[in-house]
Amino acid sequence: MKKAKNKFYKTSNAIIFGLLALLGFTSSCDKGPNLVAEYGTPSAKFIVNGKVNSKDTNTPIHNIRVIMRGDTSFTDSEGKYQVDNYGFPNNQTYDLKFQDIDSTINNNYKNLDTIVEFVNPQFINGDGHWYEGETSKEFNIKLDEK
Repeated sequence: MKKAKNKFYKTSNAIIFGLLALLGFTSSCDKGPNLVAEYGTPSAKFIVNGKVNSKDTNTPIHNIRVIMRGDTSFTDSEGKYQVDNYGFPNNQTYDLKFQDIDSTINNNYKNLDTIVEFVNPQFINGDGHWYEGETSKEFNIKLDEK
């Protein structure tokens, strides 16, 4: 009885091993030059750019720190900035922080925390694989003086 059980298990194991080996070889065979196995997660670049002006005088504000999920930028002499982040290629909402870190130069502006939303974004310059490309949104703001 014990010998029959062992023979049954050995035979079953051999059959299962053979089937798994056959499946492994057939799934790993090259199916053609354009069908390459790809691994990864779809991604896209989300870019926010714009201009920071004074609410009172409507003049550009230089050196305002702009933060968006790990990316930091500073406004230039024309008040322009750009920040970006990589994310999953669908609707995205990002927190934006505008901070006057050198208040003596900039007339002491109030900080601003806000959000920017990408709804139904259209991507360009994708690679046809996992990278969908990039999308951008212009986001101009006006800061109040303290």
